[in-house]
Parts: sequence; C-alpha cells; structure tokens
Amino acid sequence: MTESARLFTLRLWPAADTRDGDPPQWRGKIQSLPDGEAYNFGDWLDLIRALEVMLATRPEETQEE
Repeated sequence: MTESARLFTLRLWPAADTRDGDPPQWRGKIQSLPDGEAYNFGDWLDLIRALEVMLATRPEETQEE
C-alpha cells in the first residue's frame, strides 16, 4: 500500500480590531502545493471544510512502470 503526502501552506492574520479583552478573530488562507488550489476562511470550521474538500480530491500520481 502506498501512502501519499500532501503539502499545504497556511496563512493567518488577525481580522479587524477587536474590543479590549475580546480574543482576536482570525482570518486565513490555505493553499495546496504545488497545484495552487486555495481557499480563504473566516473561522476554524471553514478551514476544516476546505481541508476536507482538498483532501477528497487526489493529485494525479505518476505511474511507475
């Protein structure tokens, strides 16, 4: 059985200013490498959904003869 690995970049940044004492809200972008498929997200649930979509499709694998 062959296992394949996937490589992603994850970029996070704080959203607009929050009130003092409130935890920061985060936004982000996840991108699959090297194909460049990318999703922006506004919360952790959106990140998980994007990962599920990206992992459901397998990158084309080169067949060895």
